Amino acid sequence: MKQLLHQLYELYAQAMYTAAYQILHESYAAEDAVHNAFLKISAHPENIGMPEEKRTRNYVLIIARNEAIRIYHQNQKMIPAEEFDETIPDLQDIELETESKETKYKIYKLICSLDPIYRDILLLKFYYDMEDSEIAETLSITLANARVRLHRARNRLKRRIREVYHHE
Repeated sequence: MKQLLHQLYELYAQAMYTAAYQILHESYAAEDAVHNAFLKISAHPENIGMPEEKRTRNYVLIIARNEAIRIYHQNQKMIPAEEFDETIPDLQDIELETESKETKYKIYKLICSLDPIYRDILLLKFYYDMEDSEIAETLSITLANARVRLHRARNRLKRRIREVYHHE
């Protein structure tokens, strides 16, 4: 187990740090997110595939990103929308009426507020730009299940967008 974690660290620590830093914009907080991610990864070795598999890479990046989001919420810091623009997924498929940075940031926050099962699939699809088959492999589900989940996640996001924008 120790050797596996060492391999994962060597392969992915920098990418994990980058993903966390894009959310937190603080080096110490990003380092904490990576550290916490490795603690979570080590607690569930059954979720780790071979170190160099794409599925493993995506798994560790999702854990790091989730830890960064948790730290962000814990610290209750506001990240300016213009700084977040590069980390926002391409949401053209969701047919948004406006492309402003503020709206993209709000959509990102809405995605992060969804249940993890829907949040992760939307981020894999739009943030990591993964194909449906890659998502299925990463989440260890069938292709059909990935497509159904993605469809449901989009619908939930659309519903949340309507709720927020029609009640502001």
